[in-house]
Amino acid sequence: MTRWLVGIAFAALAAGCAAREDRVPEQVPATYSDVRASAGHAAHVGKLACAKCHGDRGFAPPPPELCADCHATVTTPLHPGTSAPDCRDCHTFGKDHRAPTQCLECHARPQGAVHAVGAHADQPCASCHRAHRTPSLDPKPCTECHAERETKHAGLRGCLDCHRMHEAGLAADQGCARCHATQPARLRIGATASTAGHPACTGCHAPHDFTAAKVKPCTSCHQGRPVLAARAHNQCTTCHAPHDDAPRACTSCHAKQIGHPATAPGTCTGCHPPHAASSVLAATAKAVACASCHPTTAHATAPCLDCHVAHEGKPRPTAATCARCHVDRSRSASGTGHAACSACHTAHGPKPIASTPLCARCHSERVATTRDTGHAACASCHRTAEHAPNAPPAACASCHRDEAASAPSGHQACATCHKPHAPKQATPACATCHAAKAQTPHGRALACATCHRPHGPGGPARPATCETCHARPTLPGLHRVANHATCATCHAPHETAPRSDRATCLTCHRDRERHEPTATSCASCHPFRK
Repeated sequence: MTRWLVGIAFAALAAGCAAREDRVPEQVPATYSDVRASAGHAAHVGKLACAKCHGDRGFAPPPPELCADCHATVTTPLHPGTSAPDCRDCHTFGKDHRAPTQCLECHARPQGAVHAVGAHADQPCASCHRAHRTPSLDPKPCTECHAERETKHAGLRGCLDCHRMHEAGLAADQGCARCHATQPARLRIGATASTAGHPACTGCHAPHDFTAAKVKPCTSCHQGRPVLAARAHNQCTTCHAPHDDAPRACTSCHAKQIGHPATAPGTCTGCHPPHAASSVLAATAKAVACASCHPTTAHATAPCLDCHVAHEGKPRPTAATCARCHVDRSRSASGTGHAACSACHTAHGPKPIASTPLCARCHSERVATTRDTGHAACASCHRTAEHAPNAPPAACASCHRDEAASAPSGHQACATCHKPHAPKQATPACATCHAAKAQTPHGRALACATCHRPHGPGGPARPATCETCHARPTLPGLHRVANHATCATCHAPHETAPRSDRATCLTCHRDRERHEPTATSCASCHPFRK
């Protein structure tokens, strides 16, 4: 019923319009109720006949250029474009009922080259913009609304030096770098001033008071970043330039640098953490303890810096270095061929002993000849060889007690017959010392060891009796006479021939002293040989 009544009312309105235009109109559509309240209809209905805009085409939307019939002098400097702009972009006749002042329905989003409205979106656009007047932009002074925003940083354009009228929130922070990149050296900052930790200049600088006195102290954000105890490093700006991304290289002050530690070669902070907690670096220390990376060594009781110089390369143990602590050993080894400590020792390895494998590095020939001889362990004779190689080795008797006790007179010097590093090699022949005895009948016919031993416990303890080889029944001539049984009366073991001169025979046959007194040898008539 209501819709029917509205239709009658609209029909009557249309009839009135038609009467004024002296024509019969089409019936006003029922949808007119949806658009009646729009800004365009509200401004025109009752002032113009419907046919003025709709004509005889019914109630289809009129063409955009129709507005110029009445508003030919109205310009659109805010929306320049075609000569006949579509006024309906701002003045709506449709059912969306948008008012001309609802600019943000479009400008909340970028419109071509015009960026989206950010700042001042809550203010009436007409405060600064005049839609159909020239100049179209007539902004108020910033101080009219922002009187409290006094700044000493503004240039010729005041606030607009840093701010754009409709910029996004905090966009001015990003504009600092654009401007300061072209400033004189004193005010210039580079692109590295903004970092992940310092994305905006206003993080440290008060937005409208950029004086040095108002810069926030570093500790306002970095409370947990203790600095080194050294006085030269107790300010953040010692290493961090305010507008540099990375800290200054340590070598800018400390030219001496080495490739240590391996985890961060060439960086001082491997040993000198600039912001270490007290649990890592003692309050009075300059560097972390070596033991934090090198936990245990053979010199664990000695400070690392006794051998290492902090900013030099990897040290090689030298006699001079070792002598700082090992004076006696260094002195006894000096000039002996064992003076280079590193030949037997590694600085952080186990403590070496005079073991055979170690000695073999230099004395391979000697070690090879003593293998499986009982003399293979060098330390058994050379107990102090590592640090006093020229000292006499242990006496042979310390191991060979029985041999030393049983050695005959003149044979106590073991090295006369034995080579210390080749005990299995042939010893010198007895004839080397006993040449004359070697030329006697026994020396030529028998090995000396047949009757003699150099020392116990093996071999004959004393020379064998003559009867061992010379049985009486087999001896010729006068050897068979009973009174001639003592061989040593006439024979000496190492004489070339038996004694048969007159004086020898007379020691037993004194009664024959006047018998053939001119004869020099009794054996000429009394033979012992057949």
